[in-house]
Amino acid sequence: MNTKKLGSYPTASVLITITTALFMIGAFGLFAIHTTTLVDILQRNVEIQVYLERDIDSVSQSQIFENLSKQDFVEIDREGQKPLIKFLSKEAAAKKLAEDIGENFIESLGANPLRDAYLVNIKRNYYSKEKLNQISKQLEAIAGIYEVVYSESVIEKINQNLNTIGLLIMLFASILICVVVLLLHNAIKLALFSQRFLIRSMQLVGATDSFIKKPFLKRAASQGFLGGLIACLLLVVLLYFFNLYLKELKIVQSYLKISFLFSFLLIVGTSICYLSAYFATNRYLRMSLDNLY
Repeated sequence: MNTKKLGSYPTASVLITITTALFMIGAFGLFAIHTTTLVDILQRNVEIQVYLERDIDSVSQSQIFENLSKQDFVEIDREGQKPLIKFLSKEAAAKKLAEDIGENFIESLGANPLRDAYLVNIKRNYYSKEKLNQISKQLEAIAGIYEVVYSESVIEKINQNLNTIGLLIMLFASILICVVVLLLHNAIKLALFSQRFLIRSMQLVGATDSFIKKPFLKRAASQGFLGGLIACLLLVVLLYFFNLYLKELKIVQSYLKISFLFSFLLIVGTSICYLSAYFATNRYLRMSLDNLY
């Protein structure tokens, strides 16, 4: 059936509404993706300092590194290949400390009091006082390790902030999705309201329900997909300009997650519009003539 025969249909207004609604949820999705990626980077930068015994030989240092690399609590890099463990020599530590305090303390003391250390990044699920204490005792029992140090207050604050951020994102996402669903549903329902007499006319000439619904469902699904596609293109333009003026933004961008977001917008736009058209046409097919007016 030719969709041009369906009567006066507010195509432009429906498409604008769909695009706007999906762009809103897409923009929030991009914000959530960048925020969670930034949180992931911050998590990977939480570390403990594993100080070594003085005058430890290179063979023992290598053995300690291998031992640390095999531990379950050690974070892995974003490529999933290497454990996030850095060696900090006492000379490098002294140089950095001298730069921070603006004074060469080694000349005053006559010797370097610092120790060689491994900076070990810890996985998120080990950010608790009990587990960190257990890790400290486990590592300090290894020959060649003098002491394990970490900032308990910093890790507690990170835990609190991460929980708050996650809760807020989930809350706003839930509200936004409900708003978008209502906007899309009402846009399609109002558009089909202008077609209610055409639906009744098709019934009167003997058309079956499935035959009547088919062009409306097809049009709604295609508009939902097209609206999602336009919203994705607008989000690409938005990302381009943000990257142009905020070059640091590329550090927290996950193109895989963004591609999933775009696919989600296309699926949501198509599905909601299709279902809205399905329920709206069913309603008008069963509505009495008096109620149509």
